[in-house]
Amino acid sequence: MNWLKPLSICIILLFQIIGHAQKPLKTKLKISLRPVENFRHHLDKCDVIFYENNIKYDSTRLKGHVLKHNLSNRSLYKIEFRKDGYVSKHIIVNTVNIPNHKRYKEVLKADVSLFIKSTSQNVSFLKNEPISIAYYNEIKGALIWDFEYNRSIVEKIIHAQTVE
Repeated sequence: MNWLKPLSICIILLFQIIGHAQKPLKTKLKISLRPVENFRHHLDKCDVIFYENNIKYDSTRLKGHVLKHNLSNRSLYKIEFRKDGYVSKHIIVNTVNIPNHKRYKEVLKADVSLFIKSTSQNVSFLKNEPISIAYYNEIKGALIWDFEYNRSIVEKIIHAQTVE
């Protein structure tokens, strides 16, 4: 009977550790879609395809121009935006490194612009390269966009559109 008390304490501690380590991730995406040609307008009825760790798990056609979606796991997400007549783009959201011991809740916002397809532009690199990447920054303690990476992709797009 003397061993019952230490055993019960160990079991209680184990459940507390497991429960504490699995705090939920509640990251909300809010992305507005716009045409490059007129950035003040909206791009309605785009198709959005969601991948988690390279596995497609959802797709939807937006009624309007704003995507609102919840990311609930600590994973690598790819979100692809498509519309007939426009060049498709995708983003990567890396939530893997968000600490497990924290209850994490945040809204990640962005504007994504699509441009009209043209045979004179070689932007095929956009099939493999995301337009932007978000990741957990330990110093800021937040999920942030990598603006340097985004700037380099925008420069590649501009270069592809201006080179003959």
